[in-house]
This record gives sequence, C-alpha cells and structure tokens, in this order.
Amino acid sequence: MPTPSLPILLTTALQTIQPPHPPTDPILSCPPSTLSLLPSHPAAIIKLAHSKIHSYPFSDVPLCWRRLFTDASIGEAVRVIREGCAERKNRKERRVDKDDVGEEEEWIQEAVRLLDMALIMAGAPERGEVVARLLGALQVFVEGEGLSREKKKKRRKVEEEEEEERFEVLDGDGDVLLLLPGGVRKPVELRSAALSMGAFETWMENGRPLVVQGALAHWPAMRERPWNSPAYLLEKTFGGRRLVPVEIGRSYTDAGWGQEIITFREFMERYLLHDPIDGKRNGIGYLAQHDLFSQIPSLRNDISIPDYCYTDPPPPAPGTPLAEKEAPAKMDEPLLNAWFGPAGTVSPLHTDPYHNILCQVVGKKYVRLYSPSESGKLYPKGVEGCGVDMSNTSEVDIEAGEGTLDEKFPLFREAEYVETILKEGECLYIPVGWWHYVRSLSVSFSVSFWWN
Repeated sequence: MPTPSLPILLTTALQTIQPPHPPTDPILSCPPSTLSLLPSHPAAIIKLAHSKIHSYPFSDVPLCWRRLFTDASIGEAVRVIREGCAERKNRKERRVDKDDVGEEEEWIQEAVRLLDMALIMAGAPERGEVVARLLGALQVFVEGEGLSREKKKKRRKVEEEEEEERFEVLDGDGDVLLLLPGGVRKPVELRSAALSMGAFETWMENGRPLVVQGALAHWPAMRERPWNSPAYLLEKTFGGRRLVPVEIGRSYTDAGWGQEIITFREFMERYLLHDPIDGKRNGIGYLAQHDLFSQIPSLRNDISIPDYCYTDPPPPAPGTPLAEKEAPAKMDEPLLNAWFGPAGTVSPLHTDPYHNILCQVVGKKYVRLYSPSESGKLYPKGVEGCGVDMSNTSEVDIEAGEGTLDEKFPLFREAEYVETILKEGECLYIPVGWWHYVRSLSVSFSVSFWWN
C-alpha cells in the first residue's frame, strides 16, 4: 500500500495525540496541568517527561510518562517538519539558487532524532505505528520530491560508489587463533541440512547445542537484500540518519564500558568502515541486544523466524541454576535482537533464561558453550552494589592469561565445553541455561531468537 503523503500524515499524527483522550488512555494519569501544555509546548514537555523517565528504573517507569514523552516528541517532530518544508518552499518560490544542504539536513535529522528517541527511550507505547508511518513518509519525501535535482545527482554518485562495497570478512579465523592456537578441538555437533520439526524436538530433549548449516539460504538478507552491503543498510536506515543505541567498549563487564545513542551512519563510519589506525583510536562500538526490527520494520522483512522457534522446548534441567528460579512468562512470539559490530566485540560468559537460535548473517563469530551442570566451576557473579542481579554472568574473563585464570579461578580449567566458529548462513541452537561466550572474528551481523 502506498505511503500517504507527508502533509496528510502530519495532520493525522497531531489529531492522534490531541485531546480528548479515551477514558482508559494511560496518559490521563499525568497531571492535567502538564497535559494542557502538550499541544502548545511539546519541547518543554519532552524535557519534563525525560526527567521523570530517568527517575525510575526503566522497568518501573509509569506508562503515563512514557506516553507523554512519545506524544510530545511526535508533536515537536510535526512542528519541525512543517517549518522545514515551509522554509524549503519559500526558498524555491524565491528561486534561491543556493542549495543549502546543511540547513535542510539539519531539520530532517532533528525530526528523525525526535521520533527515534520516542522509540528508543520510551518504547512509543500505543504510538509505534504513528511514528513508523511518519518516518516512512518523511523518507519518501526527502528521497523523492523533497530533494533538489542537484542533491539527487550527488546522492546517486555516492550510491554508485558505495553499491559494490561489502564489509570485509577475512578468510582466516583472525583473533580466535589468540584463544585457540590449536584451532577448534571440541566442536559443537553440526548438521549440514535443516532438521525436520520432529527431529529438532527430539534433539532438544538431549539438551545439547547444535549448529545447522544452510538454514538461512532463503533469507533475503543473505542475497537480494544483502546485509553485507553498507549501501543497503544505509538505505534502510534513511541514509544512515536513524538513531541506534551503541555499546562502547569490548564487553559490558569491562571498566570504562558505556552506551551512546548515535546515527546509524556515524556508527558505521566510526566502527565498521574505518582503517585499522582509526579503529584503534575509536575503540569498539557494538549494536548489541537491540530490538532493531521493531524500530526499523523494513529490516524485519529481510529475515524470517526459524520454524524451530514454534516448538515446545523443555524446561531447564533439574538441579541447574535456572531450574531453581521462577521461569519467565511464556512468550506469544519469539524475542528478536540484533547484534552488529566490528571484529573484537565480546559477549562475556553468560547464560540466558530462554532457548536461543543465533543466526549468522554477516561475518563469523567464535562461540564457546558450557553446560548448566558446569556452573559451579564458572564462578557466577552475585547481586552487585546497585542491587542488580548479575548471577547470569561469570566472573571469568576467558581471554585472560592462563596464569590469571588458574590463580583466581582454579576450577575453571576443569569445566567441560564445546565450541564453534559460526559462519555466514549458519544458525546455532543454544539450549536454555547453557553458558556461552561469543567473540566476533570480523564485521558481524547476527540475529538471536529467544523463545520458551
């Protein structure tokens, strides 16, 4: 279905967020004085709602403040877009020859920032479709009739230069040789063809990981809509203008680790498309465990949920750490997360409360896995000073030297494990509760599917 015109969607968006609100609308829990200012002062309301959101742990933020932040962001974005379009029209009517790319790009990026922050910061409750339609219509406008002929010509030139570029994925196994001078010696079992649903259910009962080759061959992300193409990913992210949350640092357990929200283009240029000298200076950035496909639904169309995720998997094995905890609620649909970054990104040794199928779309990753029965030798963390339960993460840094490991964690070397180098087009089944350490060996784009 064609995207409605931008002016129509701007009017519709404003009508959606303006009173009267339905009696059950969660935004009515906000103070009436605040709601009265929303139509006329959305920028001020954004600041207020932002401060309220940050005064709670995110899981405890009252829904009304998330809705208020979202509606104010939509209102301010509509204002920015209308003013930007009006100024562009005025310049055109005055036949101003100057093609002021900078000014036009400024209001476009600000509108995208406002709408993306509603998604990332607040989750855009009950407004996700409004935000997605606004972003889609704005992109159609900017990349179509909204661009001058000269700018279209410049864009085509850049696209032609980028079209054949692909992320560099070396044939060797790179940094894994630092960990495994003898190569992979305890391989995860492998199947060269997809298993039937019945065969996979039988496999799950034995509680072991499994690598399946060729399971992603039908994904458009592997071929006609290739995720190994920087140009394609920039196109799907509005010329790289979309915002993404990026983890800064090798691993979330390292000192100095942090998070930053930046444009997709900046993420690509800073961490994925640089030369080695720049890479050392910029450090490592990782788009990790992010629901990118809710934020940018068009990328979701490039993949499909593995049929295996619709099986009924077994619970954690009796006597293992997860078996002693309350099980998470049953999910109606698998939980999808994106993992995108350069070589050297690390997910430290940890365990998850769901069964997981990790699908490798671009590049390669080294994965080491330990059974839940080995937990006593893996030194799980406890509750940290801020009250966060980190018992799903090991204290062991697998990349530390043998002397350090033997001194601090004497039982660790006795723990049995299996390992694999997960390659493009392969998927890895990780049973619930299995500990796993993951390191990217090249630019890598993976998708995980959690289900229970």
